[in-house]
Amino acid sequence: MSSSRKLKMMRRRELPFELVVEILARVPVKDLIRFRCVCKTWRSLFQDERFYRQHMTHAPTRIVSFRLSDILLGRFSCDNSGNKAEMILQANNILNARGERLVIDASLLGHCHGLFCFCFDNRIFGVWNPSLRVLREIRKPDVREWSEMGFGYDPSSQDYKIVLLLKKQGIHSEALVFSLKSGASRMIEFRDIGMLHSRVPGTLVGENIYWHVYDAKVKVTDKFLGFDLVSETFKFYPGPSNCVKGFPEVIAGGLRGGGLCTVGVDALSGGLIVWSAQHDDKIGGGIKSWSKICILSPGILEISTSCRIHRIFVVSAITYAGLLLVLVDIDGKESMKRESKLLAYNLEEKSLTNVETSLSLYSCGHLLTYVETLVPIPGRWKL
Repeated sequence: MSSSRKLKMMRRRELPFELVVEILARVPVKDLIRFRCVCKTWRSLFQDERFYRQHMTHAPTRIVSFRLSDILLGRFSCDNSGNKAEMILQANNILNARGERLVIDASLLGHCHGLFCFCFDNRIFGVWNPSLRVLREIRKPDVREWSEMGFGYDPSSQDYKIVLLLKKQGIHSEALVFSLKSGASRMIEFRDIGMLHSRVPGTLVGENIYWHVYDAKVKVTDKFLGFDLVSETFKFYPGPSNCVKGFPEVIAGGLRGGGLCTVGVDALSGGLIVWSAQHDDKIGGGIKSWSKICILSPGILEISTSCRIHRIFVVSAITYAGLLLVLVDIDGKESMKRESKLLAYNLEEKSLTNVETSLSLYSCGHLLTYVETLVPIPGRWKL
């Protein structure tokens, strides 16, 4: 057989490029990083925005928790019966562009599309992609003091934005919005309602960032402050009924995954109470109303945790694969010894399971979820 005929037969067996793209869009990031060396076509493909947006729709969701010295990456598993759940936690380091180990003494502004935005030592801003193991410093916005903060994506400009609410000045407050791609910043004024300003990251739902409003007496109110990343406008929305103790956790991912959700301690029963927001279908998708998903009584929690509960405190909460994972601290009735427990509540089947972990839960900070993506860090770098 002639060499030309062999070549024709090989070309017939080659997969169409569109099918190759569909296959590669389902391959984990760590393998795609290695595959960049296969050919120039693949390397160029992995840098194409259409491809990494497509890949993001298939990317697995991971769990992360930040500590002062390192981070904990988690993998969650549950048996078919739903009676046994386990989370494997592994410690990892964050390295900067020079390969130096970074100490996580930082404020997390927010995360979006697998990117985490930090402020280090109140001076340096940085964006980190844990899947690519890339951390890059960005030009610091021209501001010294701020309170609430957020990070999200504006699809209309295809740009990531940092939002910093500045210290209150009279009945009007200001926010600085910083665009990563252009490096431009602008001040936006909004009317304050006497809220207590503290440095907390907002919760990103779609194109909106939300902050729970607390009053001057550090008491949770029935209001949320929302910021629309596209129109760059602020608006106050109704919150769930004010019947919780302490500081409820605000998370993304309601009953059907996507809306806003709050998890707190019920003021009446002392158990856990979960609310889910209904959002408008129109563009902007603000909060329309709230519905109570469940109240987990102390008795139910005692059965699940095998603890005699005196008081319970919500440390962190996330939604993951149809489950509501809640990290709680429990004061026992007899010894008053505090224990940490991770609970998994199935939102559809309404069942509660105690989650076993590979590391002590005392070492966990707030739990967060992210997707493993190829999304590059936009903007002008200061390396």
